[in-house]
Amino acid sequence: MAIASVGDYYLFCSRWASAKPAQEHSLGFVLNRTSLGLPKPVTVARHLKRQDKTLAAVVRGTEHCPLFDQRQLSEGELFRRLARSIVGQQLSTHAARGIWQRIAAPVKGRGGYHTRFLSLTAREAKKVGLSRQKTAYLQALANCHRDGGIRLSSLRTASDEAVVAQLCTLSGVGLWTSEMFLISCLKRLDIFSLGDAGLRRAICRLYQLQTPADEDLLCIAEHWRPYRSVASWHLWHALDNNWIE
Repeated sequence: MAIASVGDYYLFCSRWASAKPAQEHSLGFVLNRTSLGLPKPVTVARHLKRQDKTLAAVVRGTEHCPLFDQRQLSEGELFRRLARSIVGQQLSTHAARGIWQRIAAPVKGRGGYHTRFLSLTAREAKKVGLSRQKTAYLQALANCHRDGGIRLSSLRTASDEAVVAQLCTLSGVGLWTSEMFLISCLKRLDIFSLGDAGLRRAICRLYQLQTPADEDLLCIAEHWRPYRSVASWHLWHALDNNWIE
């Protein structure tokens, strides 16, 4: 699935960091970084700079990377974020944010998003700027989630491959959306989304590439292991802040 924006991920980069913290939800709780064996941001930054001198130019503020906030998100928040990523597919960040705000404005109470999606009429969806296809995707997701067809919190302990396989069974969810879920919701540190247009654009600008093959991009990202998600965040962040031309 080709994505037209810088990750549609207002759920990620600096915009994701401003989302409601997990402790506001009944199922969220704080995890201790030390007990999980997670590296410190300074350690990861040092690794990335040592492994890739070109990337080092944009590796700054690693301590603000939301991947190091390992609070678990509630089931409801995971559902909301997955739905929001579907809305944002193939749209600019600005357009996606506007559509989501119009959809979410009337939502109230527990289960509010399920009710909202399932009650959307074709006329109302068109009014808020949501395509017929995405409306169908949201309604299918809401039905599946409400009826217990998928429990997103159960994916926390699954492998990256298993998460992608499970999510891709849902209507409207492909590889890119699954990878963004792994990064922004499950906070996996070593994901590289080859199909993200914003990430590809950032790499092309920083490394001064014209039309690189997928193999070229994968080769570059190989140097970032085991922190490819963190490297990606730095590139998205740099693109958002016009640090690379």
